[in-house]
Amino acid sequence: MTENEFISTVKQNNKRIYLIALSITQNSSDAEDVMQNVFLKLWKYNKPFNDSEHLKKWLTAVSVNESRDYMRNPFRKRKLPLDDAVNISVLDKMQNIDLFKAIMSLDTKERTIIHLFYYEDMSVADISQILKLKESAVKTRLFRARKKLKAILGDEWINE
Repeated sequence: MTENEFISTVKQNNKRIYLIALSITQNSSDAEDVMQNVFLKLWKYNKPFNDSEHLKKWLTAVSVNESRDYMRNPFRKRKLPLDDAVNISVLDKMQNIDLFKAIMSLDTKERTIIHLFYYEDMSVADISQILKLKESAVKTRLFRARKKLKAILGDEWINE
């Protein structure tokens, strides 16, 4: 990957990677650290990608894995209150702040599934491959997360 290709990839994917990391870490500083680690791995990755979709899936998988690894680190910072973690400038797709806060209140497993399914437009099969779960487990988590969101948001929730 050339330097120009790398810069272009970072510009095209930085918000998406940040939101994936934020949905798992629930901390803007931690999400930025994860995003930096993801792009560092991309820079060091020496194998060519088949196409832009392959690159997107690779970045998503690395983002999820880096976020999980970051959360396991015993020396990571404490979480900030959710309001401090919400950076409105990157919430392009997340117009409804109440929905965003409801999603962030879910546990990490459900939050990750919801984010990948609705905001990254990934299929259940792709999510199961990235998270190394059976498709039935992804569907179950998606169902439970939707149910919890409906309970939190009440009539505002539109089941898709």
